[in-house]
Amino acid sequence: ARRAYHDPATRHDLGRMDVECPHCHALHWMDEKLSKSSTASPKFGVCCGQGKVKLDAIPEPPALLRNMFTSMDPLYIKFREDVWKYNRAFSFTSLGVHEDHSVNGRGRGPPVFRISGELHHYSGALEAPNGQRPRYSQLYILEPQAALDHRKALNTGLNAAIINTLQGILLQSHQYVPVYQHAYEILQHYDPRNDIKVHLRLTPGLDKRRYNLPTADEVAVLLPEQGAATRGRNIILRTRQNGAFLDRISELHPAYVPLQYPLLFPHGTNGWHQSLTLEGGGTGRGGGDDNEGENDEQEDGRRLTLCRYTSYRIMFHQNEFNLLLRGGRLFNRYNR
Repeated sequence: ARRAYHDPATRHDLGRMDVECPHCHALHWMDEKLSKSSTASPKFGVCCGQGKVKLDAIPEPPALLRNMFTSMDPLYIKFREDVWKYNRAFSFTSLGVHEDHSVNGRGRGPPVFRISGELHHYSGALEAPNGQRPRYSQLYILEPQAALDHRKALNTGLNAAIINTLQGILLQSHQYVPVYQHAYEILQHYDPRNDIKVHLRLTPGLDKRRYNLPTADEVAVLLPEQGAATRGRNIILRTRQNGAFLDRISELHPAYVPLQYPLLFPHGTNGWHQSLTLEGGGTGRGGGDDNEGENDEQEDGRRLTLCRYTSYRIMFHQNEFNLLLRGGRLFNRYNR
């Protein structure tokens, strides 16, 4: 039989990723340019839709946390390998899904985050049931040393010194720490036999496109009697809960992401929500000719979709330190 011969495999090189989008300054490879643009004046659609998506830079992380994500010290290299475990130790909310571990441990491929069913987050009571250790947001209303002791006991496989460092960073920087503490103080003034709830929502009138360093004042703490807004814009907090009842946090709330991923958003920077819009007169699919590199999702008028928001956020922008791009397995979970 005739023996088949093939040309040896050749290495494909896209060159340096150093071509700036003229609108948002995200870096691209030249081959990513829209087909109708020229090499001399390249245009791109996947990052900002040619200027239709405009978001401020994510705030610079605390210097100590930045060092932990960049240092080549063996201690911090190990921290980055386990960063999703450390994040779990500091999340305000639980991950309400069934994770499928069967796909990991086979071969040498990268770890896979695979779930069964829909992804969502749950918020429990602000006080742990009798006989149980406090978890998630319950740890943020405790005295710091008590919270630290519980975190170490719940995460015996993690480095105690790093847990101590991360707790100090988040207590100082995350905008939702004082919000939860204030909500707990409010609930303490009511008869525990009554089902009193506190609603957290974005302050009405807030500039919905602003993404600079947030402050706790941007979050309103409302009691139902004072008029609660639509369910999708609220996070409901209770002092105690009966049985295993948990409150589901809507993916429409701007705190949906920073409460689940505090190590990626150490300032508690609010994420996507329905009020975000495109710039200019963008409608339809927007962005570029041939819809090349564009999201196929139809947009509702000038609304900025979650997919396009995320696409912008995970681009590499010069002069912006983006923890998302350094999150490793934690980034895989964020970008599900």
